[in-house]
Amino acid sequence: MTYAQLKAFHAVALEGGFSKAAIGLSLTQPAISDHVRKLEEAHGVQLFLRAARGVTLTETGRKLYAITERLFEAEAQASELLMRAETLEEGHLTVGADAAVHVLQHINRFKKEFPRIAMRLVAGNSAELISKLLTFAIDIAVTAEHPQNESIGSFKLREDRLVVVGPKVGALLKGPRVSLAALIAAPLVLREEGSTTRRLLLEELQKRNLSPRNTIEVEGREAVIESVAQGLGVAVMSRGEISPDGRLRILEFSDWPVKMEEWLLFLRARSELHLIRSFLDIARPRP
Repeated sequence: MTYAQLKAFHAVALEGGFSKAAIGLSLTQPAISDHVRKLEEAHGVQLFLRAARGVTLTETGRKLYAITERLFEAEAQASELLMRAETLEEGHLTVGADAAVHVLQHINRFKKEFPRIAMRLVAGNSAELISKLLTFAIDIAVTAEHPQNESIGSFKLREDRLVVVGPKVGALLKGPRVSLAALIAAPLVLREEGSTTRRLLLEELQKRNLSPRNTIEVEGREAVIESVAQGLGVAVMSRGEISPDGRLRILEFSDWPVKMEEWLLFLRARSELHLIRSFLDIARPRP
């Protein structure tokens, strides 16, 4: 039993004759007859009663037709689904970001161009998002980390200076500029392990033989901002990810002119999928 044989049988049963079936499938009548004959001979059954005025289905033929009707209806539905996906009229894209501010403008542009695509935005630190990308849990990652992994493609979205964020009320730090030595004298709010900001800060302090005196570790960027606003300490963040907040004050570093980069990451093996390629085309910086 082959696909072509089932297709020929179904067309004959649907059209009520070999000639009409041949026209519908753009084949010759002998080719249609040959497919049906081989199907009957291969299984020792008769599927049609042939007469001068056409054909009628046998009992076995009627049962097989009920099956092929479901089969080719499912095929038509699958073809329609894939066509909608190919033209981006249907689909789902999941984007992970270490800070929503870095990717929302690209999501907005994508949704305007492809409004029928369902989108999901998930948060996490760089290490978490790279792990999710590699395990197909997300389709795109936007992180401050730029992994040296041959399976991951990337391009830089932006870069911003690292700054110190402190509470508006109180005098944990004097400004408008602050040194690393002065920073560690104040209570310091740190992100969880896996945060690129945390790694950069602690590596720089270690290079200078400096050690924070009083730290509090919180999970997530929003928790860091709220902790600072409530006066629990000061934090180091990328300037581009800080939204206007009257409870906060921002200070520049006087002796650490480091910048934080944000990278868009994708799996090279999936970069030609229509959904992913279209998002990359929209987000990729223009020359």
